[in-house]
Amino acid sequence: MTSRSLLNLTMLAAVASLAVWVYFKPKPQNDPQEYKVSSQAAENVQSLRIERQGVGIVLQKIGENWDLLEPIQGRADEIKVGQILEILTATSLRRFPAIDLERFDLLQPAAQLYIDKELFSFGGFVPITNEQYVANNGSIHLLERRYATMLARQPIELLSPRLFSQGEIPIGFEFEKVKVMELDGGWRIAPEKPNASLTQNEFIHWVQSWQQAYAAGLSMDTEGPNQIGDGKQGIKITLRGGGGIQLTILQQQPELILLRVDTGIRYRFPGETGRRLLNPYTAVGG
Repeated sequence: MTSRSLLNLTMLAAVASLAVWVYFKPKPQNDPQEYKVSSQAAENVQSLRIERQGVGIVLQKIGENWDLLEPIQGRADEIKVGQILEILTATSLRRFPAIDLERFDLLQPAAQLYIDKELFSFGGFVPITNEQYVANNGSIHLLERRYATMLARQPIELLSPRLFSQGEIPIGFEFEKVKVMELDGGWRIAPEKPNASLTQNEFIHWVQSWQQAYAAGLSMDTEGPNQIGDGKQGIKITLRGGGGIQLTILQQQPELILLRVDTGIRYRFPGETGRRLLNPYTAVGG
């Protein structure tokens, strides 16, 4: 065997020995241990309650969707509900027994979250790491403060910005002077605009813009339908399977504000979005 072959075998043996040592080396005693905050699975949760600054917000899962029940009622923003439930998969590197709560600002928590019957209490912060003390199941964990920021201060923050729910499929729109209807498998408008026509694809695109409309802002109606005034225009929307939605146009410029009468929620849309929603002919420059 040549000296070069012997050198290669020696190096190969050294590399193999190093690999075995790395693989089987004992774990350092100071490696951080992670503690699971909860054992619940998000998909099994049926109710949420947030208590913060004297405001209690209750949400309930009905079927596959989340609804607000108190203090206002309406469809919940599914994305924000999912963000709240992220705490169920949180882990912490430091855990303390839930004693001496005053030390952690947990005698009067800044916020409390009930996920079904499991309680999470949010206390003070660690200045250096900006982590927050969170009490749960007899322990206090240090968690990122983002979990507390997911908890709405006002219930309207958790309402869905979608004008329609997923199951609400429009088949007719009745404006003050124009009707758009689905008839015999196609869309029609009456009266038609002279020297302008819409293709079925343009109709479908316009209807989808309604069905997928996301408001830029929400507010609760405080006046009631009888206090809005007779001069406001209405939109009557017929839904597939029966039923309908009544909207009131509260404002068109510089932005569109629609009141959904059945929920008492006002939806605010940018001016250009409003122009497209109110005029099907915008698809052809009308």
